[in-house]
Amino acid sequence: MTGTSASDRDKPMVTELVPEQILPKVMGTFGLTAAYVFIICWITGSSVMAAGGWTAIPMWVLGILTFLVPAGMAVVELGNLWPGQGGVYIWAYRTMGETWGFIGGYLSWVPVILNAAASPAVVLQFLLLAFHAEIGLMTSIILQLVILWTVVALSLAKLAANQRVINIVFLIYCALTLTIFICGLLYAGENGSATPFSWHDALVPNFAAAGFLYGTVLLYLLGVETPYNMGAEFLSVRRSGPRMILWGSTALVLIYLLTTLGTMMVLPSDEIDPVTGVVANLGRSGFPGLMEICAVVLAGIIIVAMMTYQVAYSRLIFVSGLERHLPRIFTHLNPRTRNPVTAVLIQGVISSVILVALYSQSSMANVTVYLQGGLSTVWLLSGFFFLFPVVVARKKYADRYANEQFWRIPGGMVGVWITVIVGTLGTIGGVYYSFVTPWINVSTANWMTWVGGIAVGMFLLGLAVYIFGRRSAHKVSQQDALAHLAVLELKDETK
Repeated sequence: MTGTSASDRDKPMVTELVPEQILPKVMGTFGLTAAYVFIICWITGSSVMAAGGWTAIPMWVLGILTFLVPAGMAVVELGNLWPGQGGVYIWAYRTMGETWGFIGGYLSWVPVILNAAASPAVVLQFLLLAFHAEIGLMTSIILQLVILWTVVALSLAKLAANQRVINIVFLIYCALTLTIFICGLLYAGENGSATPFSWHDALVPNFAAAGFLYGTVLLYLLGVETPYNMGAEFLSVRRSGPRMILWGSTALVLIYLLTTLGTMMVLPSDEIDPVTGVVANLGRSGFPGLMEICAVVLAGIIIVAMMTYQVAYSRLIFVSGLERHLPRIFTHLNPRTRNPVTAVLIQGVISSVILVALYSQSSMANVTVYLQGGLSTVWLLSGFFFLFPVVVARKKYADRYANEQFWRIPGGMVGVWITVIVGTLGTIGGVYYSFVTPWINVSTANWMTWVGGIAVGMFLLGLAVYIFGRRSAHKVSQQDALAHLAVLELKDETK
């Protein structure tokens, strides 16, 4: 490769330069590990999995081996190669071109919209369980909107302040996990497992009877790449990134497995609520009042997880503004908190519209799971934008691999191809089982209509964003689009 072509190839992107100058570096290894867990780990997945019986355990293991491990290795290598703000957008841009960079970034961003539309219902269901209450549809929608905008408000605080909250609540999350597992273990020791144990079910995944569980597993393992959206805010990407993936994945696996086992040992499969079952089992295995306390605690944990989502994903909108896929207004930062205010607010508005539109059409529990199915189908597609780029990067940037020292997938190109092929097959399987196999007791046609409709709606939104956002952004020159950020930096330096 000639010096000129290498120079053109490595020409810095705006998003690799500007965030480094104006965003504070506050995220260390522990904070990143906690954020990683909050972004990926949705403990309600343990309720769904536990309802599938003991075959849920090999499904968890299979999902971890075929998706979490390949995805984790791929994003660590790419994150070390390009440690800037924007994560998957930068990786796809550098290896596949600008248009594919936008598509990869958009598919990785969509989950925050669907998640924020679905999660307030989950919070509300835990609170209703805690207070043994029932409410009407209109009251439910209003309370969900209150929860959503409370999260949005919390997300506008300084990242350092949010980080402290995340660190503390992460420890509470670990304590809740142990509570659920220990109570389940003690209950099973005295009464036997409520879900009859079978060595075959516990060791062999049953795709014929419970294939939907594989799609469910991958949904609850998605998001490995998301913390890298905030790459410019890491204290050290190359040092903390690999540790975040290792320790975060370990915590993630333990939380899921222990809470799934704790739930199965206490409740028979047909009595496990697909949302609240993971805590409802404490009503039988714990002391009086424990279930109610833990339900409130878990509602709070989910609120913190939603806040983490809003913070991490707003960075992709900020990056899209910097790269002129969106108008200049989306690059606006609050001078005090350095948060992309417009990005956070627009996420809240879109999620509110989806929430009102969908929850007014069906039951709260069903729509929550429909949204999760649509989320899984769309989000899994973003995996191709951090799996395939590893292969391209090894060839296109061979000089960097030869001259720089950073963590990479072991085994050379053989190791890379194994990682990419296994991850790709797992991703395809996840898309299939998310789309064609209902996760709840509805007809296949009904499930595919809802999930397919949600997915198509997200793709149409992406098309509109690409066409109209780019057209609007290019009405302003790059220099004018960044002028307000230069002033922001100047003001900061004069304090």
